[in-house]
Amino acid sequence: MIAKRRIQPDDEKGAILPFVALVLVLLLGLASFAVDLGWFYLNSTRIQRAAESAALAGVIHMPQAFAAKAEPTALQVAATNGYVDGVDGASITVSDGLTWSEPNQLEVEISDTVDTFLLRVLGRQDQTITRSAVAEYVPPLPLGSPESQFGNSCDPNEPGCTGQVNFWANIHGKYTDTRMGDAYSSYCEDGTGSGNASCNQNVSWRNPATSTRGAGYLYGIEATAGNPFAIEFLDIVHHNTYLGATTNDNWRTGDRGCEAWGDSTINCGQTVRTRLYLPDPAPLNLTGNVLLCEKIWNPAPQIPESDPYVWEAPWCAQGAPADGVYVLQIEALDPPPARPGWSGLNRYSVRATGGARLYGLGDMSLYNNATSTTSDFYMAEVSDIYSGKTFVLELYDPGEANPGGYVEIKAPNGPGSWVTYPSCTMRVRTSEAAPWGSASTLAPCRFFANNNGGPNDYNGDWIKLEMNLSSYVCGADCWWKLNYDYSGATVNDTTTWKAYIVGNPVHLLK
Repeated sequence: MIAKRRIQPDDEKGAILPFVALVLVLLLGLASFAVDLGWFYLNSTRIQRAAESAALAGVIHMPQAFAAKAEPTALQVAATNGYVDGVDGASITVSDGLTWSEPNQLEVEISDTVDTFLLRVLGRQDQTITRSAVAEYVPPLPLGSPESQFGNSCDPNEPGCTGQVNFWANIHGKYTDTRMGDAYSSYCEDGTGSGNASCNQNVSWRNPATSTRGAGYLYGIEATAGNPFAIEFLDIVHHNTYLGATTNDNWRTGDRGCEAWGDSTINCGQTVRTRLYLPDPAPLNLTGNVLLCEKIWNPAPQIPESDPYVWEAPWCAQGAPADGVYVLQIEALDPPPARPGWSGLNRYSVRATGGARLYGLGDMSLYNNATSTTSDFYMAEVSDIYSGKTFVLELYDPGEANPGGYVEIKAPNGPGSWVTYPSCTMRVRTSEAAPWGSASTLAPCRFFANNNGGPNDYNGDWIKLEMNLSSYVCGADCWWKLNYDYSGATVNDTTTWKAYIVGNPVHLLK
């Protein structure tokens, strides 16, 4: 029989120590990972937010001013958030969206080397963290003019006046009925009459005291450094009746005076103010913008119809302009309290000299004075960088004629060529405060309109047309047109149009 050896407690002394040491090392390693992973996560969040802030701040200067403004602004915002390129292990790269065929995009990548804490025990002294953000800016679309001029140079209805755009720029005095076609400058609600200071307020009226874009209408003047420019007007003054020469839509530029509402005094009519502002990243928000020039244009007597059309002397000349879009504001001032009925409809043209582009910003009010039964109007410039997005046109009070005709949307189809867009959805509402009605599909994108009081009478209504720009390509010629096709009818119509791409103008893509 073999005797078993009994193990005594004293024989186990020290056996647990290696196990405890191993566990402590494991716990220390886990603690190191926990502390340092939290530290890495905190820094990753900080770097990501700095990259996003920098990209959003810089992208509003795209695509014209990457090197001059977009990149420096992004670097400055990154520095404000604690990251300076080449300092304390930080590295910042700002990339122009042109490199991946998206000129309105900007990428900011920030790398930073952060020290570790407990991981030092395991030999890890630091960790490099890299995060990036891509932002996109969708600027206001240029409206109404591919050239340096907005409006005609002469009356297309008169002999010898050819090659015109077939419209005058338009602005109505405060106390005019919105139904007359000006959605934003007219104070009086649809159907409440003109020359009536006690009318109900139009919900779309731009109150100069509260509107961030101010009253009236805005134009963009796209300038380049080293190319001086100035502004010229044709008939910016509102002309009223004089010596039996009444005002009406067909007289010269189409000014209409207060005699339409019972006042035939010479100086009755609207006072116009023009202002020019320095370029700013937010051209549709004039709050805090730097004012360069201002001029008041008082009403004047009517001009004989036989007088030549003369452009005013150049105004607000810029001898050394900066790159960017200068903003021109044109507004009708409040009438004197003693004569609240003063209003009037003012039609004019405006142009920029020196090769600077000039176009409507955000929206535009215009008077179509062409007597032709078929007329094309430049609507908006939509670059093919917007392929895959939704392009929207909103038309206020369009196509008033009886018998009626078709209004159609024409997309660019190569240099000097346009084709009716194959399909769109259409909605209608009675005011900007009302909900949009149900959508109907138009194929092709055209609708019938008249002013006979029937279902196709859009007098005082808004129409919204939405176009899906799937696989959209336009190349170098990206201007869309709006066509009036009114066989047997003459369309002399004041309307307000706006065009935009759906989406937040400044947003992150990643």
